[in-house]
Amino acid sequence: PDWATMAPEALVDHLEATHHAYLHTELARLTDLADKVATVHGARHPELVGVRDTYAELRADLEPHLMKEERILFPLIRELVDPGGAPTPHDGALEQGPIRVMALEHDRAGELLAVLRERTGGYEVPEDGCASYRTLYEGLAELEADTHLHVHKENNVLFPAVIAIEHAAGG
Repeated sequence: PDWATMAPEALVDHLEATHHAYLHTELARLTDLADKVATVHGARHPELVGVRDTYAELRADLEPHLMKEERILFPLIRELVDPGGAPTPHDGALEQGPIRVMALEHDRAGELLAVLRERTGGYEVPEDGCASYRTLYEGLAELEADTHLHVHKENNVLFPAVIAIEHAAGG
């Protein structure tokens, strides 16, 4: 699908089915891998303890963030434009409240992803890295790429569209 031209409610469905579903699966899997790799290789590669801890912080930020989007923001977006296409006024509440908070949380996730990239040396597996080590770094690199695309879709496509609808409705 061409998400850049989707209606906001369709884009919300796409985000949940694609990026949120991915994160709900990957966050737990990568936690297990990060714990395992830090335990096995941490003595020889002390940076792995920092990788594990930074990843744990990222997960601790992302899980409530996803919940807020799924339970608060996305239902409000769906309500803003009902199936008949009639906007429901929100008096700018989405722009000033949930959208602003989500954008700030996106910035924090980006900062943590940058720390992970730096601590892993760009996800470069050392010669003595095992299959789990490789799988962890591949997973972290994929998580970073997916999260950047996910955030781009929200910050640069969804949020501006919702704000425009809200403004047009008198919000």
